[in-house]
Amino acid sequence: MASDTSFPPIVPNRQVRRLQRDLDAAVDNPLPFIREQELLVDDGLNVVTGIMTGPENSPYAGGYFRFVIKFPPEYPFKPPDFFFKTPICHPNVHSETGIAWHDELYYTWAPNITLSQIFTSMHSLLAQPNYKVPLSDKNLPNKSPEKARLWTQQYA
Repeated sequence: MASDTSFPPIVPNRQVRRLQRDLDAAVDNPLPFIREQELLVDDGLNVVTGIMTGPENSPYAGGYFRFVIKFPPEYPFKPPDFFFKTPICHPNVHSETGIAWHDELYYTWAPNITLSQIFTSMHSLLAQPNYKVPLSDKNLPNKSPEKARLWTQQYA
């Protein structure tokens, strides 16, 4: 007698569906500074990876910066963490971990903020750093924009 070995289909959780919908929207309406993006789902740790180009008229112009966005289990009620994997000299990016801090994004977080809005916020942070809340004093390009340009040329 044969046993029924079929299993019910795997239904992605709410968070994964939300991320996939946001990612689909970002692909359908591409931002000119995002070169690629991908959703990776692994044991409840949901991440989006991609590449962002540096803003024109900034020390980061011409650079390609690899990033990872990690979404906590509480997302979309809690903001994700945004990490630059490409070394970058920026006051709002930690010099060792690469985590980026955009106080406007985190302090005004709302569940309806989309992935495209996160991309846009982080891109604008590259163009307009917040020198009032640096994560690393050694990454202050206002003291030396040449250092930021040099890192962009060297790493990005």
